[in-house]
Amino acid sequence: MRGRMPPGDSHRARSVTVTGGRVPSLCRVSVVAAIRATGLGKSYGSGVIALEGIDLDVAQGERIGFLGPNGAGKTTFIRCALGVLRPTEGTVEILGHDITHDRLAALGEVGYVPGDLGMIRQVSGARMLDALARLHPRPPVLRDQLLSALELSDSDLRRRIREYSTGMRQKLGLVAALQHDPPVIMLDEPTAGLDPVMQARLLGVLDDRARAGRTVFFSSHVLGEVDELCDRVAMVRGGKLLLVRDVDELRRARVRTVEVLFDTAVDPATYAVDGMGEVRVEGHVHHFTMAGDPGPLLAGLAPLSPRDITIEAARLEEVFRALYLGDGD
Repeated sequence: MRGRMPPGDSHRARSVTVTGGRVPSLCRVSVVAAIRATGLGKSYGSGVIALEGIDLDVAQGERIGFLGPNGAGKTTFIRCALGVLRPTEGTVEILGHDITHDRLAALGEVGYVPGDLGMIRQVSGARMLDALARLHPRPPVLRDQLLSALELSDSDLRRRIREYSTGMRQKLGLVAALQHDPPVIMLDEPTAGLDPVMQARLLGVLDDRARAGRTVFFSSHVLGEVDELCDRVAMVRGGKLLLVRDVDELRRARVRTVEVLFDTAVDPATYAVDGMGEVRVEGHVHHFTMAGDPGPLLAGLAPLSPRDITIEAARLEEVFRALYLGDGD
């Protein structure tokens, strides 16, 4: 269920209309989780622990960002969730289907887009889409709308995939994964190879599907994308789940960006309080971050009579950096 409204339309990815109906968020009530990982662990014979004790529930209709730097365990989690890797311990369910014991039923609910997309390059794009459509239990009801939204023409589809650019192959893979309107969409670094315009188009498509009640699981290390699209984030570090939090709650709890304009030169030490980051001074403007309650800061600034004070929720990048460099609380 969506729990936040962004500060202005420009903050959201542009919605690209893909028919299929919009379901008000208050109507998306379900008992069965879209994705449920319980005690999930994966280790290798060499003693390397890739995942350890992951417990994560993703509700139907939710859009969740799965964050972490390269090597944190994001791709391993997705491969376990899809049954590509067998977990060493724990379970994963997709809409109630255990991925180990009922894999075909589970995968029938999923549209998956990997970052390193492999394709048979000797065939045309159209033939690839048709072949994949025949393998799926759901009809490709969204193909035409997706092709239009991602700007893949009939001429493009007639060409062999070996003639495609990296971005075109990625767009074809997105159409292949989403053409059946799957209830659960899992993406692993899906914007790799896309130019900024197509990245925005993709985020718009995903936003549209989420508004239609589909679940979006978006794994990425590009925090701006997750900030635009997702309601909630799960952060992993060293194969362990660091936290799961609403995006707005995470911003409020961790850090804010502050800009203070004075009429004269002011020493930052005169208003310093606990939770302040390093102050960057540009003329009479002071820039810094502030963790926790800004009340003591405002009290310290009041005697200095600043001309203007701007306090904004921090970007997710700043929160992420603080968590990874700090203690993760």
